[in-house]
Amino acid sequence: MKNLKASMLAVAATAFLFAGCQNEGISYTQDEARFSATINGASRAYDQAWEANDEIGISCQTGEVTYTNVCYYTSAGDGNFSPKEESKKIYYQTDEEVTFTASYPWNDLQDGNVLTADTWKQAGQKKFDFLWAQANGSKANPEVSFAFTHRMAKLVLTVKCGHDVSYDEVKAAALSLEGFKHLGSFNVTTGVAAASGENSTAWTFAGSSTADNNAPSVADDETSTVVYTLIFYPQAFEAPVTFTAQLQGEQSFTAGLDFTNANAIKDGSAARNEWVAGRQYNIGIKLTKTGISLEGCKIAAWDEVNSEVDADMQ
Repeated sequence: MKNLKASMLAVAATAFLFAGCQNEGISYTQDEARFSATINGASRAYDQAWEANDEIGISCQTGEVTYTNVCYYTSAGDGNFSPKEESKKIYYQTDEEVTFTASYPWNDLQDGNVLTADTWKQAGQKKFDFLWAQANGSKANPEVSFAFTHRMAKLVLTVKCGHDVSYDEVKAAALSLEGFKHLGSFNVTTGVAAASGENSTAWTFAGSSTADNNAPSVADDETSTVVYTLIFYPQAFEAPVTFTAQLQGEQSFTAGLDFTNANAIKDGSAARNEWVAGRQYNIGIKLTKTGISLEGCKIAAWDEVNSEVDADMQ
């Protein structure tokens, strides 16, 4: 009888402990904020997709507790985020709804809520393809779904063969831009990316001797084209941006790029010659032995609309 009584007490104690663990688990999941994110409706971040271990910074005020730039990451690159450090996990402190702010990529904040970057270093675009989002959550609705938007502007140049220019010459051409601000900052609280400093001198983004300046590119042997992707701070221009192409051993040719007409599709009569945050400008460029031919402009991917770009030949 004594052994039976002892066994019954042990079972009861085990059941009590199990129930306690279950209750703790329920409390834990109810109070913990859980995060997922997409980028413009797609499950991507840098450019258009998340990569494994991508990191975002999340901030909020809940009750008397302030969370600032807490690092969360998506280990599988599937858009589901967990804390980089378990000790810094975000919890709801009250029953009130909480507004969360998130930014990408995550970095330690060295100057208040601001990150800085130099867009001349196009090889490291992932460091300044800034994204931002806000979303709400609460204990009653702990799942927080961020929909990130691009805060920079994107320029995609498709360079192709013109009269008497070979595909090898296109691939070897030195390409540059001039007349834009390459320095700037990104405020993780407001989501504003802003250019600063003076307009750049001629800056080579293809065929540069400075490897970090060379922009990502894709050569398509079937179409004999090379596509260059560049990311810049949003900014307005007082004059056309100067594009220069130099064929190996040949004369240099330039063209002025004006984006007013392209922006008019979205902005109407208020359109200006500028790079607008979240817009991707696609321009076709044909190289010949006597000059440059520009083939329209299409705003796509980040903010889809078709248009044309003005080109002043020089």
